[in-house]
Amino acid sequence: MSRRGSSTLLATGLALCSLSLPLPVAAQEAQVTVSASSYGGQRNMDIELNKSIIVDLPAGVAEVVVSQPTVAAAIMRTRTRAIVQGIGGGDTNIFFIDDAGRTIQVLDLRVIKEPSQVGNALEEALARVIPGSHISVESVTLPNETNRVVLTGTVLSSDDKERAALVAIQFAGDPENVANILEVAGGQQVMLQVTVSEIRRNVAKQLGINLSGTVTLGAVNLGLNSTQFVNPQNNNGITGNFPIGNTQINASIRALEDRGALRLLAQPTLTAVSGQQASFLVGGEFPVPVTDNNGNTTVEYKDYGVKLEFTPTVRSNGTIALAVNSGVSEVQTGSYALTRRDVQTSVELTAGSTLAIGGLLSENVNQNIDEMPGLANIPILGALFRSREFRREETELVVLVTPYLVNPSPVNSIAVPTDYSTLPTDAEAIFLGKIEHQYGVTNGEMRGGFSGSVGFALD
Repeated sequence: MSRRGSSTLLATGLALCSLSLPLPVAAQEAQVTVSASSYGGQRNMDIELNKSIIVDLPAGVAEVVVSQPTVAAAIMRTRTRAIVQGIGGGDTNIFFIDDAGRTIQVLDLRVIKEPSQVGNALEEALARVIPGSHISVESVTLPNETNRVVLTGTVLSSDDKERAALVAIQFAGDPENVANILEVAGGQQVMLQVTVSEIRRNVAKQLGINLSGTVTLGAVNLGLNSTQFVNPQNNNGITGNFPIGNTQINASIRALEDRGALRLLAQPTLTAVSGQQASFLVGGEFPVPVTDNNGNTTVEYKDYGVKLEFTPTVRSNGTIALAVNSGVSEVQTGSYALTRRDVQTSVELTAGSTLAIGGLLSENVNQNIDEMPGLANIPILGALFRSREFRREETELVVLVTPYLVNPSPVNSIAVPTDYSTLPTDAEAIFLGKIEHQYGVTNGEMRGGFSGSVGFALD
């Protein structure tokens, strides 16, 4: 009993081992024997190119028929022994017929080419350098020793697809020798939320004093004019006349103090496929005349406003590489020049994290004094012959960038701005002066409890 139990346990252990270990790939058989019980049957065989196999038959062969002589050949060493050779890649069948015209055996033969060493080495290299990929390599070596490579299978990102092509080019020697038909299995759409915020502050001060007059001495008239720089748009000022005998003096004082602030905010949302560029522009174009060497004038258009360009690349580890180009520009008054605030950067972020680009500060201080030579240098009274202009501008720009990986999902309806805006009734328009109200009005009645027909054309 104990010996039988031991045998059972041993057999079970061997069975478990055979299930857990992979079976080795069998090498090509060198000799095949056809038994008498298989007389008239059919056998499927694979043979490598330029290799041979011995086939022993159960009866003497009177005739051999090879359907594709360019694929395989059969040489009879004796009446019962044949040597089958693989000549060219492809499929064929070989018929062995006896003296009575009966079929002894039919070999359904497939001649396969020896696996390319270049293809095997490339496949192993890709599996090692691109984790998570499932890439198959088919390689063909042409007579001039040029390797042609075909990549099939799946990778996790478009970045891995490009890396696989670069590695394959090293083996094939030229990009034209690589056919990259890999499929990307991971999410490849990136949505980018961008916030562009800019604050501009300016302070301007002006003080201009203009003196003019005439002095009459007998037959001689003398004139005085100390017109200084004054903003022509500034009408704030004081004027006065001072006649003294034969002397007439006109005085004009212009003063200006201005403070202003501009707040600019743009929040575009863009979606692009990995490796492809997306752009966004809120602004417009302005014409710029350009004269060529022949004197011909053409018009070119330049963009201005809030502009955003980005190119996302999804990595195999789930991170997103971004090449961001963002800028804010405006047209300078009275010229064809632009005032620009541009940001260009390349970063790698996890989905949902935010890149903040700040510290873009700009401060300009400009002070200008126009004066009359000599008289302006008199202490205290010299201020009457001077005009002063002071201007200060501060600008602060902050850009926030947040990428997300997105996948398309079925949506029954998408909300649009017109869904939340309705036209008013005649009562709303006439009595309350409304041209639009958002989120609707219950039953279309005017607020305040008015009832009845209101309007010019009543149905």
